Amino acid sequence: MISLELARYKSASQRARVFSETWIEANFDCPKCFGSLERTPNNTSAKDFVCSPCGYGFELKSKQGLFGNQVVDGAYQAMLASIRSDARPHLLLLSYTTDYQVRDVTAVPRQFLIEEIVIPRKPLGRHCRRAGWQGCNLNIGMLPPDGRIKFVSNFRNAPREIVSAAWEQAAFLDNYKSAKRSWIAVTMALVRQLNKRSFTLGELYELEGEARKTFPNNAHVKEKLRQQLQHLRDRGWLHFEGRGNYRLSDTTLRVTD
Repeated sequence: MISLELARYKSASQRARVFSETWIEANFDCPKCFGSLERTPNNTSAKDFVCSPCGYGFELKSKQGLFGNQVVDGAYQAMLASIRSDARPHLLLLSYTTDYQVRDVTAVPRQFLIEEIVIPRKPLGRHCRRAGWQGCNLNIGMLPPDGRIKFVSNFRNAPREIVSAAWEQAAFLDNYKSAKRSWIAVTMALVRQLNKRSFTLGELYELEGEARKTFPNNAHVKEKLRQQLQHLRDRGWLHFEGRGNYRLSDTTLRVTD
C-alpha cells in the first residue's frame, strides 16, 4: 500500500527515491560510529548521505526486487575516478517489495569498490540526446562476502554487533591504493570460494585461472596470490600454520556465519 507521502508522486522512480532515502535516514546508522546519516544537497555527485560525526559518504541505490550480481551504475569514467579517489563513498543497496517493504539492505564498503568490478556499457548512439555517454555496471558478484555486508536480510535486521564486526574486519583494506586493494579483494574472494576453514596454498593455486581472468596482463599470478595471503595474515584475517597451510581467523568466520 502506498503511503500518502508517496502518493504525491506519479513517477515510480520518484516514489522509489523518496521511499528509500526516507527509510535510510530514519533507520540506518553509520556502521563505524553509529551516527545518523544526513542527506546531501540535491545533485551532489555520487554521494546521497553523509555521516556528520565521522565524515563517511554513502551512495544509495534502490530496486524493487532483489539485486543480482551486477548493479547498474552511472558514468563509466566518473566511476573509475571515484574508485581512485580518497573521497569515494560507500555503496548502499536497498531492495523493496511492490508494497514498499524493505527486504534487504546491503553495504559495499568503499574499499571493495575496485576497478575490476566496473564493467563499461556500450556508449549511447549518435541519435541519442546524450550521444557518446557511457555508463557502467558493477559486478559485485566478484566480491567476497566481506565486501557485501548485510544490514537487513529477508526483512530481518542483522545484529548491530555482527554488522560492526564485519565492517571493522575489512577496514584495513582502505589503507591500500587501488591496485593493491584489487589483488587483496580478489584473493579474499578466492579463499572464500574454497568454503573451508583451513586450506592449503595448493588448493588456492587451483583457482589461479580465475585470478588470471581478472588480471590478464600479470605473468606472476601465483606469486601475487601468495603475497596477498601474507598481507591477510599480517592483518589477522587468516593465520599461517606452516608448510603451506592456512586457517581463517575466528573473527573472519563469525563475520560471515
